[in-house]
Amino acid sequence: MKILLLPLLFLPGCSSVSVLQEREVASLAPKAKPKTLYVRPFEVRRGAEFDAAAPASGEDPRSKVGDLVTEGILSRSEAWIAPGKLLPADAPAPSSGLLVQGKILRTQQGSRALRVGIGFGLGRTRLETSVRVFNLAASATEPWRSFETTGGSNMEPGVVGALVPSPLAIPIAASVVGSAVTAGAIGVKGVSQDASRTGRVIAAAIHDKLAKRRLVERATNVKRAGRLATPVGEVQVPVTVE
Repeated sequence: MKILLLPLLFLPGCSSVSVLQEREVASLAPKAKPKTLYVRPFEVRRGAEFDAAAPASGEDPRSKVGDLVTEGILSRSEAWIAPGKLLPADAPAPSSGLLVQGKILRTQQGSRALRVGIGFGLGRTRLETSVRVFNLAASATEPWRSFETTGGSNMEPGVVGALVPSPLAIPIAASVVGSAVTAGAIGVKGVSQDASRTGRVIAAAIHDKLAKRRLVERATNVKRAGRLATPVGEVQVPVTVE
């Protein structure tokens, strides 16, 4: 099983989203750059594990998480793929362009107190999705590509971990601005950031396939997750894939 890691390096800390279970029907691939990227709202799959607090605005948390994933895709669509357009769930599919739709499979908000205080994966967040991408000019019922994503907060040290030197805390803390900044960044990460980041990674995964077919100019790179053994477990280390 091929697993790709598409980290967004401009975000604080070492959170990541991986793309896995990739499947493609080559005969349905686009032959030219798409003119529009349509995105249906992501929905929480029936029976899915869902643990997320209600937003302060009073919105339904299930709808809010789905909206954030959708908005994350649309925020990068024009720069990486094609101008984006939200397509209502009950609207018929257009006759051309790309269409993205998906389900949220798992949502865990974790514990902010554990992420800030200790870190190293304790209290981590988790968000998993399934995605289907249709080349509408070829088929509106069979996807050109399908894949899953999984991601959330990772193995960064919290306040305690940052203050106590260890074989894991030192290299991780040194990889960002500083230990205190790292711990603070972990605290504010949650399901909302996971959802937005997941949307951007979905857009990056689609962009990567189009760039490999030379239908768009490459604007972001794909990374594969390597593994680094530490005293408390393995840590993902991004390695560039050509």
